[in-house]
Amino acid sequence: MIVEMRTYQLRPGTVPTLESLFREHLPHRTPLGPLGGLWHTTTGQLDTAVHMWPYESIEERMDVRAKMIQPGKWPPPLRPILLEMKATILLPAPFSPPMLPARHGQVYELCVETYLPGGPADCVRDWSPLIDRRQKLSPLVFCGTSEFGALNEWVHLWAYRDMDHRAAVREELDREGWWPPSGGRERLIRQQTQLLEPAECSPLA
Repeated sequence: MIVEMRTYQLRPGTVPTLESLFREHLPHRTPLGPLGGLWHTTTGQLDTAVHMWPYESIEERMDVRAKMIQPGKWPPPLRPILLEMKATILLPAPFSPPMLPARHGQVYELCVETYLPGGPADCVRDWSPLIDRRQKLSPLVFCGTSEFGALNEWVHLWAYRDMDHRAAVREELDREGWWPPSGGRERLIRQQTQLLEPAECSPLA
């Protein structure tokens, strides 16, 4: 299993246009493979769309991408609103759940941490015994490491019912101090967190 995470920087004010175009054109794309989720940022760099696509393998991704170009149907006509595109291929951690449709809430938190080589492996080791306990507070949607694109990234996506739920979880974790695990911290270079809101057409919402 792999997950392709695509990040699109859009012209200001055009997130609704992108989401409307996705909703219109997705029926032409999903017969080849499901959309994992589509979100837009509400903090940090705004006017940014994030979408995730699960595949069984890199070979399946290549096959789907070769078949999916259908002029007028897919991809959506985003060129007038699109400023920048970034794609990262992610390998799920052993404990990452399947990316299946679900209704988690209106707040998703995307965390991207960059490590020196070896750091993501330390995260897998140290997160594994604690992840079930952490998921009792809020669900893990995806967790994995970058394979293509920027390397040595540890990417995790969490869901919350609303901002009050997120604040309560963070308060409890800060108070108890067992999460996040400390492993790999000496290799950590950079951390980035964005809060996301799901699109109406997102299977994960």
